[in-house]
Parts: sequence; structure tokens; C-alpha cells
Amino acid sequence: MLRELRTLLTFTGNGVKFLFLLLLRCPFDAAMTVVNATFLQHAFNAVTQNDSAQLTSLCLIFGLASLCLFLYNGTVWSIYAPFVTRMESRLRAKLFIKISEFSYERIEAIPQGEWVTRLNTDVQMPFSRPIHLPHAICAIVNISVSAVILWLINPEVFCWVLLFVIPHIVVSQLLIARAMPELNKKSLEATAKNTSELTALITCADTAALYDAQDYLIKRFEESSLNLRRANMKIRNRNTLGAAIIPLFGMGGYLILMIVSSTWIANGNLTFGDLTAAFQYRSGVLSGSMMFISSMISIGASMAGIKRLNVTMSEKTEEFNG
Repeated sequence: MLRELRTLLTFTGNGVKFLFLLLLRCPFDAAMTVVNATFLQHAFNAVTQNDSAQLTSLCLIFGLASLCLFLYNGTVWSIYAPFVTRMESRLRAKLFIKISEFSYERIEAIPQGEWVTRLNTDVQMPFSRPIHLPHAICAIVNISVSAVILWLINPEVFCWVLLFVIPHIVVSQLLIARAMPELNKKSLEATAKNTSELTALITCADTAALYDAQDYLIKRFEESSLNLRRANMKIRNRNTLGAAIIPLFGMGGYLILMIVSSTWIANGNLTFGDLTAAFQYRSGVLSGSMMFISSMISIGASMAGIKRLNVTMSEKTEEFNG
């Protein structure tokens, strides 16, 4: 997977700058988790101690820290978003030039809709999907930082969190992520077929009218549309299964942890502020895990298009001697 992405970045150029922008983006979620947890921990402790002066200063510091974090994140994204748009445009231009260098026989060997799909859908997959590589890297950093701090705060809470997070990741990987590349490959093939049938329906309209073949072309387009719908519905069903798993492990772990921590608070082994901070770091681990799972599913789904791009860009073209 990483090798295919690295190969694609070599074709687009500026891969080093792309990785540098990813590194600038990745600390935000972890930093926001730390800021929220620290604020809530000290704020609830100040409330229990009736220390209004400390609470006021904490609110001011929290507001300033949040402002700085969002300003930093917005600045990075304002640079990252147009950069990846230019990378996508550059990749599409290079792919078009590459296809233009193929022989007539090579181009005609594949339906026209296949080439259109590669120039549009496949090119958009690495950069324009809502959740992809940047979110996976942010999730890894968020999980790592939150897990380490949570372990330092209370190892028992950390163990209870892992008890529900690890099965969630394993089940999602086995039931959803593993099947996504093949499902998305079939969806891309169905999209290319549907585009080809639509192109034939438009370009051959005069000939079809002459030979009374409109119904035949419409029927072929209808069948390809139904095949495309079936292929996409399989992907939607897998995503729905993933959405059903989230409440099972997420809310289940939250309720169990609430029951266990209530005993610790009653015995004086844990303050409410410390528990609130632990819940924030638990949220960082859990939300980071869900983001990582979604990112891996999205990356896995886009791998079919990325592999097709790499194969096309690596294919040798004919040389003509003048």
C-alpha cells in the first residue's frame, strides 16, 4: 500500500513537500486532546475547591490555546488544500499526455469509458477523498499521544479502554477494510462500463435512430446502471456494518468505565477532574482509532484506482523514428 502511494507521488512530483505538509498537520488532533483534557481536569478540580480565580484564569488560557491551535491548523490547511489540488491537476495532465502517447491499437483495446474513468475518478482518489492519508497520520499521532498520557494517569483506565478499542479495530479490519479494495475495484469497473454505454448512447444516437436500435442502447445503459448500483450498494452495506459496530464498542466501553470509575471516586482513589481528563484521553484513543479505521478503509478502497494509475503511468509507449 505504502509502496503504491510512494510510486504515485513520484509521478506527481513535489512528494517531499507533500510529506512535509502532512507532518505539519498531524499534531493538531493530539494537541487539541491534550488542551481539552488539561483544561477539564484543572477546571473541575477548581470547581470542587471553590477556586473561582483559578477557574477564570484556566478559561482564559484555554481560550488562548484553542485560538492558537485553530489558527495554526487553518494556516496549514490553507497551504495544503491548494497544493494537493495542483498535484491532482498535474497528475491528470501527465496521465493525459501518457495516454496520448499510446498507439491507436492500445487505446482502442480499452473502452473509452475506461480512459475517462482513469482521468477523472482514479485521479481524484488519492487527493480528493474526504478521509484519506492525512487523517490516518493524524489519527496515529493522536492515538499514540493519548495512549501514553492515559497510561501515565491511570493504567487501569488504559487497560479498560484497550479492552474495547482493540476488538473494534480487529472486527472493522476483518469485516470491512479487507473487502473494500475488491469491492471498489468492481465499482470502478462498473463505472467505466456505465460511462462507455452512456457514450455509445450519445455518439451513436443518429445511427441507432436509422436502424431503430434506440431500445437496444437504452437497455444496455440501463443494465450497466443497475450493475453500478449493485456494486456501490455492496460498499454502502459494508460501511453500514461499520457504523453499527461503533455504538457497540464505543458506548459499551464508556458505560463500563463509568461503573468502574465510580468505585474509585467513592474510595478517594480518583478525583472527578482526573476522571474527566481520562475520558478525554480515552476519547482521543477511541476517536483516533475510528478515524484510523475509516482512513484505512478509504485508502484501501482507493488502492484499485491508484494501482491502475501506476500501471498506466509505468507502461511503455511506442517510439517513432523520424
